[in-house]
Amino acid sequence: MKTGPQYVLLCVLVSLAVHGISAGKVLVVPPAIEGSHWFPLASVGQALAGRGHEVTVVVSEDIVAKRRAEKPDLRFEPFYDGGSRARVEANTGQMSNVFNKSVFSLMQILKGVIDSLAQHCDLLLGDADLMGRLKEERFQVVVAEPFFCQCGAIVAAYLGVPHVALLRGDPSGLDALATGVPRPPSYVPFFSFWTGFTDKMTFLQRAKNVVVSRVAPLVFQWVVGRINYDLLRKYLGEEETLLGVLAKTDVWLYQTDVLLDLPSPRMPNIVDVGGIVAKPAKPLSEDLEQFMQSSGSDGVVVVSFGSQAKTISLERSEVMAAAFARLPQKVVWRYTGEKLAGLGNNTKTMSWLPQNDLLGHSKTKAFVTHTGANGMFEALYHGVPMVCTPLGADQPGNAARVVSRGLGVRQDFNTFTPDTLHQGIVQVLTDKSYHENAARLSRLYHDRPQSPMERAVWWIEHVIQHGGLPHLRARAVELPWYQYYLLDVAAFLLAVCSAILVLIWFSCSLLCRKICLKNGGKLKSQ
Repeated sequence: MKTGPQYVLLCVLVSLAVHGISAGKVLVVPPAIEGSHWFPLASVGQALAGRGHEVTVVVSEDIVAKRRAEKPDLRFEPFYDGGSRARVEANTGQMSNVFNKSVFSLMQILKGVIDSLAQHCDLLLGDADLMGRLKEERFQVVVAEPFFCQCGAIVAAYLGVPHVALLRGDPSGLDALATGVPRPPSYVPFFSFWTGFTDKMTFLQRAKNVVVSRVAPLVFQWVVGRINYDLLRKYLGEEETLLGVLAKTDVWLYQTDVLLDLPSPRMPNIVDVGGIVAKPAKPLSEDLEQFMQSSGSDGVVVVSFGSQAKTISLERSEVMAAAFARLPQKVVWRYTGEKLAGLGNNTKTMSWLPQNDLLGHSKTKAFVTHTGANGMFEALYHGVPMVCTPLGADQPGNAARVVSRGLGVRQDFNTFTPDTLHQGIVQVLTDKSYHENAARLSRLYHDRPQSPMERAVWWIEHVIQHGGLPHLRARAVELPWYQYYLLDVAAFLLAVCSAILVLIWFSCSLLCRKICLKNGGKLKSQ
């Protein structure tokens, strides 16, 4: 039976009618960085477009052609960014392996990222023609990822449109302040993606967590405030504050999940969507499928370091190649560097690979990864155990979660040798507990009424349908600090108790004096 455009349109309209929402206009404001920060936003945009919504993405001119080729169903609005996006990419690439850099070097790189992010957002908001067109479009929601610069929230406030944030976590702690969610340091580790602490901390870990959770947010908030202060004052006015703008966020979509993260307090507008990019595997290309099938009963090991693959040194790559060559399994490796002398006949290198589809293949036995959030959740989705070699950012914490859940082992990226890396891979391949844990947690992950993407889309459509969800915001964010911590109530109760004690003391003193005077008078009369 043939399906023409009219049939497709009818299906879309019926689908929207069933879910009780008409097609809306969505504006996506991605951060000035590619890779793992772009993919989740792009996936959400694609899902919304598939539901009949008109999705517009603002991007810099130098990358608009690439984005249009990647996502032809989305509409793109380009702007001149003065090369700021390219500078952000260059600087974040230098931060991929934090273990080899001094604190001073990291701070210099971070300053470069911050300055470029601020310039990127300034040029976006300062493009009068673009912002005029966006105002005329009358968008119903802005979806953005806060990455130091809160550009999406500022754009939403500038346009007067509801805002939805999609994020993995916020080291500045501004999200906690903006939502009013409590984070008791006794069992909630500060930005656990970095520390690697669990909710079962030792005394020393709790002491460290208390100090870090109080000091680190102040530093990060100073950094974030420095980026955003001038933008707020320039485009929203003197009276607006960063916390006030963020507090207007209607829904916070966190790329977290209790299976690989930790249970913690939540507000009604906080939703877990960990694994939003994971999906059922699609068929592989003919040559790649043949390679997978040629592995026989030994299977295949998938190796990928995501968008950071191009930053791995030749020396480390040689070590990995030597370890892979000793495996009886076939190896599919995303590698973009120079030709490797020690590359085994069992190893196929590719400049890009369909990671999700490979992880979902029946021949895949293990995943060697830097433990980026997207790849980690794809492995969980498909039940594949991992060999974690974290490079930086949230990856050490992610690796700690994988190990604590029995999903894999961790190898130090800078010190592993061909022997130790080979042993780690063999351990994951031969110890049945890793595959059993991966299969069990994967079943738990799938046993839910909605997938993470369906949940994210439902909440965004909920915002569109009702024009914002202010009833979900906690009153806590509007309270002065002394009211939030009940210091005024404590002072009042202390004053009342003190007054009562003083009254009792004076009453007792007066009574004692009267008794003493009475007894004294009796003695004199006698």
